[in-house]
Amino acid sequence: MHRVPQHTTRRVLAILVSLAILAAASACGGGMEGPRPVPVGAPPSPAATADTERSKAADAALAAYNGYMQAAQKASAIPDPRHPDLRKYLGDPLYARVQAGIGLLEREGAVREGRLKINPTVTVVDLESTPKTVQIQDCVDGTDYKMVYQTTRSPVPDKRNVRYVATATVTLFDEGWLVTQGLSHEDQPC
Repeated sequence: MHRVPQHTTRRVLAILVSLAILAAASACGGGMEGPRPVPVGAPPSPAATADTERSKAADAALAAYNGYMQAAQKASAIPDPRHPDLRKYLGDPLYARVQAGIGLLEREGAVREGRLKINPTVTVVDLESTPKTVQIQDCVDGTDYKMVYQTTRSPVPDKRNVRYVATATVTLFDEGWLVTQGLSHEDQPC
């Protein structure tokens, strides 16, 4: 009969007991604090995926809104209601309204000079609706943005507030995010 030395048996037993305690502690939490590691290649949680999608939608909608504001200012400076940049960022019904407004400038012999200052923020991202939409609120500052007669460059009388709240709806289409609704709340200075 082959005998195992007693100190070896005790050592194996101590290791087995230690492993059992560690396994039980990690299975129950055992007072160990801190985040558990995520296995490499594990899919992101649904909440993280939703947050990423919302963030991407918000960024794309803000890019469309900023593009719209720049395109409208360019088109109003000429004025050209058919300016090609308008179609890149606008969808109907806002596209038709902006064209009509710039067309009025053209008929009246007026243009816009200067630049609007804007500070848009996303207020709502709705990825559950069909089509998907993003709501934006902005404080538009027209202090340096004036309407003038094209021939004389004299100012066109304008009684509008120069700083006001504006809201917009940006909608996802096959071709991307387009601004489809826009309201100037000139009764709400900002």
